[in-house]
Amino acid sequence: MVQPNERTILIQRNATSYTGDNTKPRRVVVLDVFRGLLMVLQSLDHARSFLTALTEHETWYSQPVYKDLVPSISRLVTHLAAPGFAFMMGFGIILFSESRLRIGWEINKLLKHYIIRGLTLLILNAYFMIFGIIYAIDYIIFPTTVLFALGINFIIGGLVFLAGIKSFPYLVRFQQNFNSNYTVDYENVEKKAKYMRNVILLLITILLAIGNVSQTPKSIEYETVDFGLWRFIWLLPGEYKWLFSMYPPLNWLSFTIFGILYGYITLKQAHNKRYNRNLNLKIGIFLLTLFLAIRIPGKFGNINPELLPSPPPGTLFNNPYLTSILQFVNAIKYPPDLSFITLYMGLNHLILAFFYSIPSSTPYSILNYFIDFLFSGPLLAFGQSALFFYMVHFHLYLIMGLILTFLFGSNQEPPYGIDSWQFWSMWIFGLALLWPMCIKYAKFKSRKEPDSLWRFF
Repeated sequence: MVQPNERTILIQRNATSYTGDNTKPRRVVVLDVFRGLLMVLQSLDHARSFLTALTEHETWYSQPVYKDLVPSISRLVTHLAAPGFAFMMGFGIILFSESRLRIGWEINKLLKHYIIRGLTLLILNAYFMIFGIIYAIDYIIFPTTVLFALGINFIIGGLVFLAGIKSFPYLVRFQQNFNSNYTVDYENVEKKAKYMRNVILLLITILLAIGNVSQTPKSIEYETVDFGLWRFIWLLPGEYKWLFSMYPPLNWLSFTIFGILYGYITLKQAHNKRYNRNLNLKIGIFLLTLFLAIRIPGKFGNINPELLPSPPPGTLFNNPYLTSILQFVNAIKYPPDLSFITLYMGLNHLILAFFYSIPSSTPYSILNYFIDFLFSGPLLAFGQSALFFYMVHFHLYLIMGLILTFLFGSNQEPPYGIDSWQFWSMWIFGLALLWPMCIKYAKFKSRKEPDSLWRFF
């Protein structure tokens, strides 16, 4: 049996998976660049909302039919952002927590950090709820943004990490019960205990993902059945009285738990580009294969397929998703069904594999310029100051939209379509303004203490 002093050793050994010194860990640049790409994609979605008339959402009660290529792709590509944020948050919990444990943080200090950081995101969401009141014309409505889900799930994810530390000795003890030898190989026992912990996290991820589908009502029940306020807050996207629930936390928790699992698996190989390239490539291919297995039959894992027009006679499986390529990738986002999860997380992992496969330098100067721009340019700056970017870009494109309204009048449709060069020029101009601001903020927060509130941004 594991004695109390051994339990303490196991906790420390499981919590400290780096090299064992107290030096500041090197940032994984690929992760910052990937996070920066997600910010750019999200900014495109918000720019569409503020600068054009496009505000479609793929919900369990209303699903748009995509036909035109540019408007459709400009929306669908932004679907990478939300699951990527939730996944990276879970991964970040592992990287952050392990690094802080290494420099001497206590469990209680970590718990305090999780709560403060989660509450900060909830306060920022409340700030954006004010905008919901401003935009509402005939009635008052409070929207929950992605910050609401991230704030709640950051606290939950942190508790999952701490529960993993506290329960790890018991997993070791459980494994010892199957060891008939008098002499216990602690290294092998710990390895099996970590494997068991990872399996538990994977099962939780799968159950949460399936739960998104199983708990979702039929579309005809929207606004006809009273599901109650708390269900809309936690589980069901949609409008309910004064609330517009866009991101119920439990819809997105599976991505965060999966990020924690991914963090445990890759922690010791954080800077091994070949290992991470191969792992992400395998995960991406597996998830996309799973997407095909779910999408082609068009039944289980797809929320309310009847929202789309009936397919022409003779369509395989009478599946409305097989009528066009655009409809095939047009998955329900609110809440994310299994098609959405497997498709867009599969693509996210392939993007990570691509970033990990890029060499540090090549014999060709043009390629080296591209590599330097990719890993030292705007994506890096955006990724290292993601929350700051989120707060500023929202106001920036809002102001652009107000200027257009002032110039062209409030009673007219926005003057530029999504397929116009003016829209894309304004979007890129906004990113150009954000770049130097994010560089300065990233440098500013890097000089702050590890527990500084400024580092949250």
